[in-house]
Amino acid sequence: MADITLSNGREIEFDLSKITMGEYRAIFKSGQTTEYEDELISRAAGLTVEEYLGLSLPDCKRLQRRFFKKVTEPVADPLV
Repeated sequence: MADITLSNGREIEFDLSKITMGEYRAIFKSGQTTEYEDELISRAAGLTVEEYLGLSLPDCKRLQRRFFKKVTEPVADPLV
């Protein structure tokens, strides 16, 4: 089941096993670059960084919001 469907119909399911806890925590470290965040989110989404940066602004913001929602509840049961 897709976590998000982009405006072009592409379905994205985040694979959080593609990032480590240390990588995730590093997003919030002072001085971290946007390039680092882009790389992490795109990897979890199964996108290249170029594909991620090529998304429309609404698609990108929706993807980011869904990513951060998913990482706050990574083992939530989707049937609940």
